[in-house]
Amino acid sequence: MKNGCGRAVAGGALALVLLATGCIKNDIPYETVLGDITEMDIRGAESLALNSSDRTIDLVLADTVDLRRVFLNDFRITPDARIIDNVTGQELDTLDSYYLDLTQGGAEYAIPADKPYTFTVVTYQDYLWTLKASQNIVRTFALADGQQIGEAKFSATGYSVVAYVPESVPLTDIHIEELKLGPSNATMAWVQADGTVVENVDPATIRDFTLPQHFIVRFFDIEQLWTVSVEQSAQYITEFTVNPWARFAYLSAQGLTSAGDCAFQIRKAGAGDDAWQNVPDVAVEGVTFTAVAKGLEPATDYEVRGVISDNYGDATAFTTEAEVEVPNLSFDNWTQKGKTWFPNADAANSYWATGNQGVTIYKDSNSIPVEGAGNTVDGTGKAARLETLGNILIVDIAAGNLFTGTYETKMSDPASSATMGRPYTGRPTHMTGWYKYTPAEVTTAGNKYSREKHPDAVGKMDYCTIYIRLEDWGGATERPADPKVIAYAGLEDDQVVSDYKQFDLKLEYYDLETKPTHVVIVASSSRYGEDFCGGPGSVLYVDQFALGFDYD
Repeated sequence: MKNGCGRAVAGGALALVLLATGCIKNDIPYETVLGDITEMDIRGAESLALNSSDRTIDLVLADTVDLRRVFLNDFRITPDARIIDNVTGQELDTLDSYYLDLTQGGAEYAIPADKPYTFTVVTYQDYLWTLKASQNIVRTFALADGQQIGEAKFSATGYSVVAYVPESVPLTDIHIEELKLGPSNATMAWVQADGTVVENVDPATIRDFTLPQHFIVRFFDIEQLWTVSVEQSAQYITEFTVNPWARFAYLSAQGLTSAGDCAFQIRKAGAGDDAWQNVPDVAVEGVTFTAVAKGLEPATDYEVRGVISDNYGDATAFTTEAEVEVPNLSFDNWTQKGKTWFPNADAANSYWATGNQGVTIYKDSNSIPVEGAGNTVDGTGKAARLETLGNILIVDIAAGNLFTGTYETKMSDPASSATMGRPYTGRPTHMTGWYKYTPAEVTTAGNKYSREKHPDAVGKMDYCTIYIRLEDWGGATERPADPKVIAYAGLEDDQVVSDYKQFDLKLEYYDLETKPTHVVIVASSSRYGEDFCGGPGSVLYVDQFALGFDYD
């Protein structure tokens, strides 16, 4: 129901009241109805994914699709909702099909990076959906083996491309293996020096690049004039990239790999010429060669260069990352306020958090410090004892837990009380530590507050869980509904571990370039504890966690 006159309201008696009294103020809060796009069919889509958590439509189009006439064949939205195309302002009918202009009327035949294509799904609230579309036109300018240095450099907006050759290769004798400047349905014509246009030319017949050559590329009703150049270079290496981590660096270069052995050399910044050392295990594929420089020192300045035969590339400077630590990974620092224990030096959830503040409303803390022989790994310091409790009012069970994040008891929605993640920019490769565990039988699959229920777990032994997850929040200060996961490692165990057992979790990185913004580290006596599923009496001890940064 919306405030204001002019919209039909269901219900006979209510309608009569409105007719008799006119427009009256409605202070009743609107029901929250999520506005989702549940299905979508776009002609020529190579891939299409709907993400309801951040309301995005990820679309990859075939290169034969006209960006100005993308055919939306079919779509489905939340029942009784409406959907608006925010580019055209048109309300779309799920029974019809539409053409979308992804260039948004731009002068360039391209998807504008600064103007997202959006839709609004309207229920009692407005929900903005963003179409993230791309079209990969594979362009190629490749010369014969022994001629080309690295890959050609394209400017898709300037309609130009240049390839580099050694000084020993005459520009009057260039051998083209492949030249592709447009989509797969494009045609190409050669513009000779006198202006004569040769249609459907075979590029391999064009050998003289003393001056740039020009080609007309046509597709749909579009005509582009491309400039194709070849330039000589004394340098055998045209591209060089370094991706430094704390104790190693990924190295990549492009060049005339056919000219001889390819290598990388590295030294600390400011060292002499005799300090250059070869990086082992160089891999060559086509015009690219790569390696990993290992055994580096954190937060240290280095120089690296590529070498092909006796041709040395320019030195590139870089600095390795620092080994960014997480506070209190030893679990030695705890404070207590009333019945509530906090795994930090202050009586607050300042970096680590637990669910103790919720549990102590009814019982004593179930995530507590312990010390002494048998409780810690070596009898010194403190460890964390995490126990799953039963007979907890409202939620039934409460797992013992320890996590990087915050906790605020929310009686109306207990599952949302914990928020995972703390700021962190390091890139560890391992997390190690110690644990012991006594599982109990799972008694409940969850409750009405659970995000997900686990009926198959009931009657079986509980599992503990320990994991680390590195996330990219994309500049947000509050955790997104579906943050990008950079790396993950974890373990689960349903066996009795009477004595402390060491673990070594190797992180699997899904993105080697992007640095994380936040870290989530979790230890729980019940793996489904966040869904209030577990076995009362399950007890997990954890001690002496640590992060490793070496390459392996």
